[in-house]
Amino acid sequence: MSERDYYPPGAYDDPNAPYNEIEVPERDFDVLISQTLSKNTEVLTNDYLYHEWVEEDEMGKRLEKEWDTSDTNWEEAYINNHYTPLQLIELFKEHLEKALESTEDKSTKKRYQELIKECSDWVEDDIEVFEDK
Repeated sequence: MSERDYYPPGAYDDPNAPYNEIEVPERDFDVLISQTLSKNTEVLTNDYLYHEWVEEDEMGKRLEKEWDTSDTNWEEAYINNHYTPLQLIELFKEHLEKALESTEDKSTKKRYQELIKECSDWVEDDIEVFEDK
């Protein structure tokens, strides 16, 4: 019995049959990744105008307050209070590099090296911080 005898008639020579498919090898390609991240958070700032006044109506007098943030530099306020994603990546990379020096386990070392490589070469293209009203 030959190998052909195990296939349905005409199937042995069919290039479209699953068993005749040639597996395409993986290879590296250069790509550019651009991502947008967002996060709601709080920032502490005194970069605003504060107004207060007394209103009087049929219920009596009450103190009114207004915080004018139309000229607030939100990016500066955020950076003074928090880390940017790029700064977090760099801090994580530094942490991994220190941990790599102190580990002897080969699989852990390999994992740390992969993560360090993933943390490398990021560039901040744009940062935008605005008040979430």
